[in-house]
Amino acid sequence: SGEVVEKTNTSSMKNDKYVIGNNPTQFQQDEFKKLTEALKGDDPQEITAAVVRNFIADYFTWTNKDGNYEVGGLQYIYGPMFTSFQEQSRWEFYKDLDLYISQYGRENLLEVTDITLTDVVYAGKFEHYSGEEYEAYYVDPSETEITFTKEKRNLIHLYLESVENTYASLDQGGAEEINYIPELSNLAKENINFSNNDSIGGSLTVDGTQWTIAAQVSMNMGVPLTLSFKDKKYDQDSKFLSGGYAIGEVLEKNGYVNEFICGSDADFGGTSNFYKQHGNYKIVDYDYFKENGKIPDDYFVFWGIEDAKLFEFAKEDITELANGGKPFNIEITTIDTHTPDGYLCDLCDNKYDDQYANVIECQSKQVSEFINWCKTQSWYENTTIVITGDHNSMSEKFFTNIDKDYIRTPYNCIINSAVETENNKNRKFSTMDMYPTILAAMGAKIDGERLGLGTNLFSDKQTLMEEIGFEALNKEVQKTSDFYNTTIVRMED
Repeated sequence: SGEVVEKTNTSSMKNDKYVIGNNPTQFQQDEFKKLTEALKGDDPQEITAAVVRNFIADYFTWTNKDGNYEVGGLQYIYGPMFTSFQEQSRWEFYKDLDLYISQYGRENLLEVTDITLTDVVYAGKFEHYSGEEYEAYYVDPSETEITFTKEKRNLIHLYLESVENTYASLDQGGAEEINYIPELSNLAKENINFSNNDSIGGSLTVDGTQWTIAAQVSMNMGVPLTLSFKDKKYDQDSKFLSGGYAIGEVLEKNGYVNEFICGSDADFGGTSNFYKQHGNYKIVDYDYFKENGKIPDDYFVFWGIEDAKLFEFAKEDITELANGGKPFNIEITTIDTHTPDGYLCDLCDNKYDDQYANVIECQSKQVSEFINWCKTQSWYENTTIVITGDHNSMSEKFFTNIDKDYIRTPYNCIINSAVETENNKNRKFSTMDMYPTILAAMGAKIDGERLGLGTNLFSDKQTLMEEIGFEALNKEVQKTSDFYNTTIVRMED
């Protein structure tokens, strides 16, 4: 209907079988109450109808969704079909939700306000996830001994929006006839690339890590993000995974200065809260650039500013950080390669029919030029540079012609690592493993080689994925976990 519905505190809206979806509308709350009442009885037809109504209300409402990763109604899906249904929804009905939110505003999108059922069929009992094995695998980083060498290395971490190894040519570990990322391919070959195969590859994607802030949480904190932060009552004072302990906190404790810089609004998805609360990062974003006279007040392209400007501003900030007398950590998040077609800036060639291909190629060149600039700076030799694609691209139309058996993985490359490895190929790992791996690349020693759910890939220890398998790990992170909710999210706070 497009009507803005005032959200209320619904943290207690759950029953013996289900928890209501994120930021429910009033209609969803009313339907959930009816479901709770139905479950108290023994009429399978009444329960079935209530479950169907709750699924429809959540799945087809977009006014409370944050992006195409947040598929509604999944708690009502039959367990063994959970993952396939979720993925199919992301690439079909939810495919362009990010674009719709950006163009029209979330409040103007679909919202279910009434449901008429013609018939329902009771299908018997089904599997319901509970998720209590999480605690057995989690290593609390705040209680783990992490030590640094006397000469602490700086860290530059580039998060490249939707950049994956698929963009490379077949002979370079990709899936394309043309190598759209030759510079990134060369960087991966010349430095350290952790791969799922014997060529250039990357991590396997588990649930709760496949959009930008979720990827950043997983690489910084070693856990998936299994809830969203966008309620009207959620503001700059709201807590973000207050029980977690991130790389920014580790570095701040060891005398580092932290900065997060992006060309869009850092408040989107709770990003600024995450970084401010977990490492006291200086937040530099689109609003910052306007407020500090870096861009005109009316300047806006794509999501804010283009990456060409972002890299130039990042160079200025890195130079200032390097002259500050303390070790520094700066995270740089690009945006030009965002779905559906990316942003074609003035630096990009236009030689392909597909705009996305031109933008991807341009991103590779810009990153290479930035790394070349880094190499000319006095601080370069004492700085570890990490380049990661934040997640696989959601521009599904770009991949229609690739081999259906090709496994798509986000890009990764570590430059100037303090440690070496010969065990970086044919690995099974997730982005959660990057947390201890990045610290190790900076020269830190980690007692036990694990932080959160992540394992130091430079160590001899198996990752959780190698230990229990991809399917088992992915199933575990999809479960509702009391440990996650009370220890990491700290819902009681």
